[in-house]
This record gives sequence, C-alpha cells and structure tokens, in this order.
Amino acid sequence: MYEHGISEDALVSVAQRAFRNGALNPNAWRHRELDRDEIAASSPVNLPLRKYMFCSPAEGGAAVVLCSASVAKRYQANPILVKAAVVRTRHHGSFEVFSPALAARQAPSPTVIASKAAFEEAGVGPRDIDVIQLQDTDSGSEIIHMAENGFCGHGEQEMLLREGATGIDGRIPINTDGGCMANGEPVGASGLRQVIEVCVQLRQQAGRRQVQGNPRLGYTHVYGAPGVSGVTILERLG
Repeated sequence: MYEHGISEDALVSVAQRAFRNGALNPNAWRHRELDRDEIAASSPVNLPLRKYMFCSPAEGGAAVVLCSASVAKRYQANPILVKAAVVRTRHHGSFEVFSPALAARQAPSPTVIASKAAFEEAGVGPRDIDVIQLQDTDSGSEIIHMAENGFCGHGEQEMLLREGATGIDGRIPINTDGGCMANGEPVGASGLRQVIEVCVQLRQQAGRRQVQGNPRLGYTHVYGAPGVSGVTILERLG
C-alpha cells in the first residue's frame, strides 16, 4: 500500500463489492450487503485489515463434471472448454507469508508465473477475459492479485475500484458471486466454486449477478501458502 499509494478506502471498496455480489448469490454464506461505514468501523484484526475484510468460515464443498470436448455436447447444451489449467510454485525470493524474512533479491510470485503460463497456453491475454475470479482471502489479497494476474498495473487498483470497473456491470467484473469473502474459504472447494461461477456466467445463467454482454472467456485464480498458485482459463463453446 505504501509503495503503490493504495489507501485503506480501497480495502473497504473490495469488501463492499464482495458483500453486494454475495447478496445476489443464493449459494453464498453471507447474504447481507454491508455499507462502507460498517466495514470501515468493524473490529481491527491486523490493521489496516478489519473484521469485514476477511473471509469466513472454512466449510463447504463443490464438484464439477469433466469429459472430452469431443463428446461434451452429448451431456450439456452449452459446454465449457478448459483452455488452460496451470499450477506453479514459488521460487527462492518470492514473497511468502510464512517466511520470517525477505530475500535480498525479490523473485516473481507464483501467481505472476502461473498467470503468464496460462495466458500463453490459452493463446489469449488479460484484455480478452470477460469475467474474473481472484483469490480474496482478504481485501488486500484481491488488490494484490488484480495486478499479479495482469489485469492492471500495481497502483492502478484503487482507481479501478473507485470507478466501478470491477463491478458486475464493469469492464473487468471480479468475484461476481461474492468471492471467498461472501462464500467462505473451504480451501480446495474454493477453486471449484470459482470454476462453477465462471461456467454459470459464460452460460448466462447467473440471474441478477449476470455480467453484461455475451461473455465468452472466464478466468479463475487461487493462491495458497506456502506459495502455490493455480489459474484456469475457460471458454464457452458455440
């Protein structure tokens, strides 16, 4: 935040949008939309992060059905193609939340590496993506991952949040189902929840939280300690 001029107001904006989207999601754990003042005045946990800037609880489950693309139309009228599925681990020098010190020479995070590899494998770029799911264990995580996944530069996040670019009707809709903050974080199930939400959006079955236009490409990203990132890029067939 200090290095890139990002204020605590950006942390509030992420949480507010998450709970607003979660209120539109019948499967979300938190269905109540919170206003800015309630989020900003919630109990401090690890300042500048506060109670309503974190995900909770850690229960839940998710499942998906996979098959060969050549037979997918037999089972689903609107099949979704996995264009890329990439997992990368940290290098020496990558920031790690469990590390007691920082390396003298910083290396790219596993998210940066996984994102670049996924875009290369899928043959698309960040500007091609219509709906995005990012790891949001807390408000700050989403802000970091917006840039690390290539959807903006470091320091641009607050402007995008302020102008509504990450909202359901924005140009880079993020965590349309409320993300981990509204759904909780049952670890492995969170990644599949992201995939399910992207499939729902690409099939235009999201109801009141449906993104605008005719979405064709979706993106999911998860991060886990001690330094593993997974990215998928999904495409609607037909």
